Amino acid sequence: MTNRDRRKLVGGIFADTAKYSLTAGVIGSIISKDFSVGIGILLGVVAFSMGVLAYFVTPKNKEKEG
Repeated sequence: MTNRDRRKLVGGIFADTAKYSLTAGVIGSIISKDFSVGIGILLGVVAFSMGVLAYFVTPKNKEKEG
């Protein structure tokens, strides 16, 4: 496994964490019917930070030479 492959895997993990934290937060707030502004801000910060990390960790596409 190359370093590029590891970075792709870690980037995918960060992206999935962002999706799942938002999904769990939204579904949890619907089920509990107790959604506060603080929880919404926290969910937004977690999802945004995981998305930014996924963007920077995932390697760029290699340009084809030829």
